[in-house]
Amino acid sequence: MVIGSVFVAPAHASAITFDVGKDHVQVKMALSLHQNMTTLPHQRSTITLSQDSNMTTSFTQALAKLEPTATPSDATLNIVSTNNLLNLTLTVDVAGIIDQHGDVAVVNMTWKSFQVTTDLRDGNLSYNAVGNRYFRPLVEFYANATKFENTPNATIRAVNFFVNGTEAVSGSVAENAVGNFTLLDFRPLNLPIDQWTRTYNLSNNTTNWTYIPVTTFGAAVTAQQNNQTVKFSSDYSYDAEVTVPGLARASGNNLLIDIGSGGKEWVMAGIVVLALALGVIVQILYRSRRKAIRLGHK
Repeated sequence: MVIGSVFVAPAHASAITFDVGKDHVQVKMALSLHQNMTTLPHQRSTITLSQDSNMTTSFTQALAKLEPTATPSDATLNIVSTNNLLNLTLTVDVAGIIDQHGDVAVVNMTWKSFQVTTDLRDGNLSYNAVGNRYFRPLVEFYANATKFENTPNATIRAVNFFVNGTEAVSGSVAENAVGNFTLLDFRPLNLPIDQWTRTYNLSNNTTNWTYIPVTTFGAAVTAQQNNQTVKFSSDYSYDAEVTVPGLARASGNNLLIDIGSGGKEWVMAGIVVLALALGVIVQILYRSRRKAIRLGHK
């Protein structure tokens, strides 16, 4: 019960959506980090790519590692930070990843699992390298305390560390895990899109793929300190959805969308109408013939 309770479920789930347009994909991220491992600076701000060259470079390099042609633009980031909560709302367009082959548009989504490792800052707030800046000092403190927990005058005992699950890990493993944690890490989305859950929405004529990673990031420390139980934890997770207008399919990380001029559709519609017309004519002729036969018998 103690182990299971050290991770606190976020009050608001994070979500990432990829909306496919004619020549780019718009990515919308609503990310929430809940924690009590430190006290975060109180801050509200808005940043754009044009205002922050460091953010521009970081996003461009992160995308290019997975897809060299992927180019970010028109990014806007809203930050809300309080003692225990950090919310990032980010919108960015990614271009250079859509090609047309005949009547089919191919959208390359290999870049979707990009990771920004830079310590991005706004004022005195680190809003990306949160683990190294804010969590690692606390984990290191309790990891050092484990070296003395069996001494007679130790005030900290029974220290346990947990990362991404309920099994205890060593202090050094926990240090590395939290030290490498960044908020803009989407590597858990590396599963090919054709293995995501696909649905077609008839009401708005869109094809959707959804995916919820098993684990994104979670860390916790429990200890007996001055005869009291203390618990520190951080939880971060998100789900993702890709939306494509019309009927589409996926092959690996490629989305295949029919963008024909409409000629094929008109031909198919003509065939259907012609078939229906022929059916009606045949029925009329058949009934007329039967009627004439009945009248002849009379």
